[in-house]
Amino acid sequence: MGSLKGLFMAFFIIFAIFPSHEAIAAKENATMEVKLKNYLGNQTSVKITATGDYQTSRGEIFIKAGEEMTLNVKSGKLAAYKESKKLGSFASLKIIPVKGDALLSINGRPYHGSFLFTVAGGYIRPINHVHIEDYLKGVVPNEMPALWHPEALKAQAVAARTYATHHQAKMIDDTISYQVYGGADGDRRTNTAIEQTAGKVIKHDGEIIEAFFSSSNGGMTELNSNVWSSGNPLGYLAIKEDAYDPKTKWTITLDKQQIDLSNKDLSKPAEWWTRIGEKDKTIVPNLKAWLKSNGYANRDIKITDIPVLSFTDKKTGGRATKGSIKLKFYARGLVNESGKLKEQKVELTNVPASKIRGMVGREVMKSYLVDHSGSDSSRIAIEGSGYGHGVGLSQFGAKTRAEAGQVYQEILAFYYPNTTIAREYGEASEISEEIPIKNAKSINMKAKHDSVIDKVTITYSLKEAATVSLMIKDDEGKTITTPVNEQSLKKGSYVAVWKVDKVHNGTYAAVASARDGSGMEARETLEFKVSKDTPHPIITDVETMGNYSTEKVNIAFTINENSKVAVEIKNGKGKVVGVLAEREFKKGRQSVNWDFGSISNGMFTVLISAKDGGDAEEAVSTKIPIRKTMGIVAAREIRIKEKADSSSKTSGTLYEDQALTILAQQGEWYKVKKGSQVGFVQKKHVKK
Repeated sequence: MGSLKGLFMAFFIIFAIFPSHEAIAAKENATMEVKLKNYLGNQTSVKITATGDYQTSRGEIFIKAGEEMTLNVKSGKLAAYKESKKLGSFASLKIIPVKGDALLSINGRPYHGSFLFTVAGGYIRPINHVHIEDYLKGVVPNEMPALWHPEALKAQAVAARTYATHHQAKMIDDTISYQVYGGADGDRRTNTAIEQTAGKVIKHDGEIIEAFFSSSNGGMTELNSNVWSSGNPLGYLAIKEDAYDPKTKWTITLDKQQIDLSNKDLSKPAEWWTRIGEKDKTIVPNLKAWLKSNGYANRDIKITDIPVLSFTDKKTGGRATKGSIKLKFYARGLVNESGKLKEQKVELTNVPASKIRGMVGREVMKSYLVDHSGSDSSRIAIEGSGYGHGVGLSQFGAKTRAEAGQVYQEILAFYYPNTTIAREYGEASEISEEIPIKNAKSINMKAKHDSVIDKVTITYSLKEAATVSLMIKDDEGKTITTPVNEQSLKKGSYVAVWKVDKVHNGTYAAVASARDGSGMEARETLEFKVSKDTPHPIITDVETMGNYSTEKVNIAFTINENSKVAVEIKNGKGKVVGVLAEREFKKGRQSVNWDFGSISNGMFTVLISAKDGGDAEEAVSTKIPIRKTMGIVAAREIRIKEKADSSSKTSGTLYEDQALTILAQQGEWYKVKKGSQVGFVQKKHVKK
């Protein structure tokens, strides 16, 4: 029965077949040394049980199957107990399973392999010596959901094995600093992926690579040297668009002023300290933790202002490498010569972006791929894509590629170009298929765009008769058209044509599948760009600047040619809440204003679309956070004054329980807005 793994001469990479008697020699020491920190944490006492007998390094049975033992830290050593009986005290303790299939559970979590128990920093720190394949069964389901497509799981298994083998010579731990390792609590689906790729690693020029991977690259892969300052660019990594990554989005919105202390007595913080807190509950705690680790240990801190948070110096892949932040805060107990709390400041300018990300939190700033950032007098807004460093395998990209029909070799080929898959240890199967990981698509499968006739021509060849389909997908993986649909074709070369007059410039993918008479199916994917010569509007340099006093946002942009432009504002549900322009704009820098006086707080989308005389279109969007401070009238009736002065002229009246917008504070007065009325009211009559 012929396999369609080699069906497309143009699509597929040729197998190398090894005879069954050429078994690859087993690697004698395919084991890892893993320090357990993640699950166990810092413990001075642990309970251990075993499914089989374990013996000490001297051959004495230490714990039998089904027994429970407790290890406690006593005077810097390990004290071992069975029930209440003390077995002894040890500086360190090594135990080995009598039979290889035994499991040792530590505080309820089972592990394969042997253990060296030590005391480090006053805590019990077990070191697990485990075979790499058993180690992977505790890694892959913790790095990628086991319910994902089997080909994505295989790609993750090979990448994780490669990473582990690369680091095999040193002791690692079970945290995200290396790979998250969960012991023997695996999953049958990930176990299958590991077993089906047993012993396989990725190599470049005969050497095992550093197989970096992250959750999502945001649509653009990255070089190691752009993320980490040390080291040269590696030959098996590249910067390129990833049409299959779902471009995970993240946002940071932050009030510049966190606490207003203008009316507080700084010499008597006990009167108000515990009653006030910062507005932000996500980033501020991370910043406080950083301050306590950098000179303010054991201090109670109030952060009043964050006037600066920005990221700059983008590399080729679009990721920021530098960042700046400025903090103003008070630490309880730090006073000046007159006994008043002394304002503290931290200002970091153009430091590594990783330092700033560490301060605000990795879960907040999910990557360095910053798409848009801006600020006004009161707010900071930053938007980005991706989750993680973006170097090497994108886990979400692998998932989407697998769902589109790519096998794990193809997935790894994209993320680690110019590499090969090789079996590093273990026995070869009767027929071992090793597929060189290299980007052969650009050599064998071709796509040519003719901008004059607005068509893309795709050529391909068949090695044998098959039923063929060819789909065109956009950069979000959505099928646009199917030029070839379930056609029965003979061996030979073929051409498919796709008319692109109604699509935008960008990256697209041709996804081909072929099925032979036995039902065996193979797939191949080729990414290509569509770049039309026909002029079309290009909107760039979009900037937004808001003013909470006037309740207006200025939206500025640059357009490359005269066009009819529409500017729409949409709320978080996608509903249009404002149309700012539907008229002709001339080439150059333009702007419109949005009055958000009647708009509630939230995150809004600005959509700018343009159409030129030839009906060529372009659209861009950006986000604007609106967060006005609201207040409620707490008095039966109050007068709105034109100035922050009781003797000032009255311009209006407010009544109890009416809602208003607080624009600013001036001493004991609020500047407020209610409908068309703007003026000042005494602060004591308004509650936030």
